[in-house]
Order: sequence, then C-alpha cells, then structure tokens
Amino acid sequence: MKFLFIQKSSFPAAGPMIISALLKKNGFEVDLLLAGEEKNLLQSVQAAKPDLVGLPCFTGQHHWVVETCQKIKSNFKDIKTVLGGPHPTYYPEIIKEPGVDMIVRGEAEFAVLELLQKLQKQEAIDQVPNVWLKKENGIVQNEMSNLPEDLDQLPLPDREIYYKYDFLQRVSVKQFLSGRGCPYHCAFCANNILRKIYQDKGHFLRRRSPEGVVAEIKEVKEKYGLRTASFTDDVFITDQGWLKEFLPLFKERVGVPFMCNVTANLVEEETIKLLKENGCYGISMGVESGDQNIRFKVMKKYITDSRILNAGRLAKKHRLILKTYNILCLPEETIEKAIGTMELNARIKSDFAACSLLQPFPEYDITNYAKEHHYLPPDYSVKDVKGGIYRSSPIQLPNKNQFINLQKLFFVGVKLPWLIPLIKKLIKLPPNFVFNLMGRAMYGIFMSKVHRLTLKDMINYALHIDPYDV
Repeated sequence: MKFLFIQKSSFPAAGPMIISALLKKNGFEVDLLLAGEEKNLLQSVQAAKPDLVGLPCFTGQHHWVVETCQKIKSNFKDIKTVLGGPHPTYYPEIIKEPGVDMIVRGEAEFAVLELLQKLQKQEAIDQVPNVWLKKENGIVQNEMSNLPEDLDQLPLPDREIYYKYDFLQRVSVKQFLSGRGCPYHCAFCANNILRKIYQDKGHFLRRRSPEGVVAEIKEVKEKYGLRTASFTDDVFITDQGWLKEFLPLFKERVGVPFMCNVTANLVEEETIKLLKENGCYGISMGVESGDQNIRFKVMKKYITDSRILNAGRLAKKHRLILKTYNILCLPEETIEKAIGTMELNARIKSDFAACSLLQPFPEYDITNYAKEHHYLPPDYSVKDVKGGIYRSSPIQLPNKNQFINLQKLFFVGVKLPWLIPLIKKLIKLPPNFVFNLMGRAMYGIFMSKVHRLTLKDMINYALHIDPYDV
C-alpha cells in the first residue's frame, strides 16, 4: 500500500517526516509532492499511483487543500484523501467538505499507521483513535488517543521525502525539534486549544532524550551536510537540567553553530553563557507588542518591558544575534502603540525584527476577545480566514492602512531608528508596491544574515519559496 503526501508549502515539516519514517519502518511505501514544484500536480499524482493521499493542512491554506482534494477525487475515484495537521485538529468540521474522506487529529503518527494497517488488511477503520471519517449514515468521530509520552519511541524523521527536491537538501541551515508542547498560555497561540483537546490525555510538555536529539543531528550532518542548526521548539530553554546535559553532548558530537527560541522571562545570564559556550550564535524571542498593557490584557503574555530589555541586553553583552517576533493590528492597539513596538525593538537592537499582521483564528482567546470588543464581526468564522500574516488582517482598526504600511517599514525603523520620524509620515500614504518591495527585500536581507544563509541558499529560497506565503 502506498501513501502520498501532497503539500502546498515548500518548507519541510516535522509531521510528515516522522509519519513517513514510521510507515516505512512498517513496510509501507511513502512519497511526497510539493505542489509548487510539480509542473502538473494531477499528472504527478497519477504517476505516483497512491492508495491514500494525505494533505498537511494549515489554517489559511485550508481552502487550497479542499480544492485539491476535490480535484483528486474527480480524477481518481479509487484514491482516498485524509487531512492532518493543525487545521483539522482545531476545526474538524472540515471533514464535511466534499472531497475530504477522512481527517486525523492531533499527534497522529500511530493513528496513521493503524489506519493504513487496517486498510491494507481490509478491516474496519471506524474505531481508529484520532480519526474522523465519512460513512453513508454520517460522520464517525473517534476519541483522541493519549499523547505519546516517550518521544524517543518515534523513529528519526525521514528527510528523504523532502530532500528528493535538491534545493531543500542543499540548504545549509536545517531545523530540529527537541520536544513538544509549550508551558505558556498566550492568547494568540493554538496551544490553548490543543491543551483542551488533550485534557487528561498525558503530559503536554515533553522532551526527547539528549542522546536521541544529538543522534538525529549527527546523522543529518553526516548524510546531508550541515553548517548551522535551528531548534524550532516553542521555548528551547525551559528545562535547565536537560540543557546542561544536552549542550556539551551537542558540542562534542556535532559542533555546529545553532539558533534557538527563548522567552524573555527565562533569559538569565547563566543560561545565555551556557548557550554561548556550546555553540549558540543567536536567540529568537517574542516581543509581540511594545505596549505592556496589550501584552498582558489582550495577548496574555505576561512578560514585562524590563524582562524584554534585560534579555536584549544579555544577548548583546554576549554577542548573540537577536531575532524578535512582533505582531501589529492587535485589539486595543493604536498606531502610536504600534510605533512603540518598533521603538522597543530598536532599543534592544534586534538584528531581525520579524513583524506580522494579526490573523485571528477562530476559537483562539485573542479572537474571542476581538469579537467581544467589536474588532471582528460576531459571525467571524474559519471560512473568513484567508491567510497571509504579512499581507493584511481582518481586525477592524481606525487608520488600518497605516498599520499595514508600518509592517512593511518595520525592519527599517528598527535598524535605522533615526528614520522613525520619517516613517511616521510615510505610513500615512496609501499602501503601495514600493513599501511591499521594501518589506520583502528587508525580510530577505536580514533573514539571510541572521540564519547565516549562503548565496546559494538565498537563490534557492528566492526561486522556490515565498516566505510571505504563510
């Protein structure tokens, strides 16, 4: 039996890689198609001859995923479609869409394996945990299984399914996950919904063993080459004991520079020294808003200005690159407060101040707040989400075009704060292609510096990946 992933984004994702490794280990054939890399997607599907097509589905891309399912079902009557990933996990009603046969919710590696095993044996699949499926008499909605406690029981990710596309294999920086879950409850994050889905189903925050993580990175370095590593855990520094065991091991057996995500309230000098001594060259952290009241009241991110300033100071003291994440078009935000976000990033000397526009996904706490306080219409739903965190936002604010323009010029104001008075005037102009071009150019320039991308990396990204397509 053959399982085929079809993915809209060209960024490698952990879920398909681990599922592929588990399926191959159990004798199944697995392949993956990146839609943007195929001249004719349907012809490529026909050539692959799959029994089951799985589509990773992110909110904002869900319209495209449903349309693709419908095209597959129209052209290949015998192929079953199954959706996985964040969107069907949080919004399982997508199962009702024509063309969608099944969805798999949550951390679904073992559910997908069981599903294929039963299909191969022609056994009933209507009791597979995490799976919802259509039947003639309605929709079967199975309970969620417990969260996998021991992440070391999962196989190492199968990167081959992505690296058949040469441009992905050649990229010098590669991403790794050392665990799952986040200890925080920010209003703009999906983790709150995920916690409710998995209530009483196991520990939400889990970590792989240091030995297991190092083994994966070492294998990738030897097999594909690796100049820099990026740890994409929500917060890499939550467990000091784990760090003290992992980092020396990583330095000894892998020994490449790395970046990781931190949160400002956990940034202490001892931690920064430990990271730096073992090869860390940069940290990423969320500032989100320069207004502490908005961070507390609207975003439920309880980090003070002083903690953000201290984290920035320590990063610069120890010569670490500092990348920050920021969001504009927030409920309760004025244009003056948005400019304050840019100014706070300038104060901490952020090397790459990534700035997006709020995309409020239904059922998120921040979305409920926005609806209750009339920043969104009361009937706002998942059907209204179009995606594009760098393009626009449905949040209703006065002078909204100024926020959109500010997002495009955000990099400039952070790196050249003496231009902020000019930026305050420029954002009053209508949105235009010059600002769009400047925003994209600054994004590419600073991303390449922060992540130490080579010229070849930059060309590959420019030819194959649109960073604004998220």
